Amino acid sequence: MSNTKLKAVVVGGTGAVGREVVGQLLVSPRWGSVVAVGRRAADPPAAYKGQEGYDEGKLKQAVVNMDNLEAEAQQAFAGADSVFCCLGTTRAAAGTADQFRKVDLEYVAATARAAKAAAVPTFALVSSQGARPSVWATDLKLLHGLLYMKTKGQAEEAVKSMGLSYTAIMRPGMLDRGELARGVERAFSKLMSSVAVSQVAHVMIADVERWLDARAAAGAAAHAGAQPEVKVFEMGDIQKFS
Repeated sequence: MSNTKLKAVVVGGTGAVGREVVGQLLVSPRWGSVVAVGRRAADPPAAYKGQEGYDEGKLKQAVVNMDNLEAEAQQAFAGADSVFCCLGTTRAAAGTADQFRKVDLEYVAATARAAKAAAVPTFALVSSQGARPSVWATDLKLLHGLLYMKTKGQAEEAVKSMGLSYTAIMRPGMLDRGELARGVERAFSKLMSSVAVSQVAHVMIADVERWLDARAAAGAAAHAGAQPEVKVFEMGDIQKFS
């Protein structure tokens, strides 16, 4: 394990998973700088604020116009060890299919391009169970589930096309959002297999740390010219990860 303090960029730090990522990074002594990039400031869950090691002084907010992310967040990405991309919305929140695609595909692709431009070695993406770019889809609201899976799959491909040294893709199914869960969500989570957003965040961070530690142990020369590595965590992998 390296003693060097790491820098993280969290894009989408106001969402259920993103807030957990920010909170866990602020508790961890491994991370010396956490930059939350988004259209509004990120607010970590209150549960983390009383934990030993919690240091909100590490958190910097980069509030940007997401349509101009690559230009406005350039400094935020500089020198980062990892980007945690937790962007995601719903058709209801977005309003239209095009607006949904803008958040879940275009903004994710822009985040990956910004990471590539800054030579960030690792990238962790929150995708979805069933993500598949080739699935047939339509903009019809009634069949939004198909568009959702297709868009998530396209976002995965956009990130992988950047050829970053290491990309980790999370494909959770139903998310247990804890204090943010609505009544319907709570009911369904009892009937169906779900995974806590805190667990998704934990897997993202721990897996990136594992890769960075392995690179540090092997030395930079050993990784020079290595092929880009992609690891996909399906729902079961996320649930079993410790």
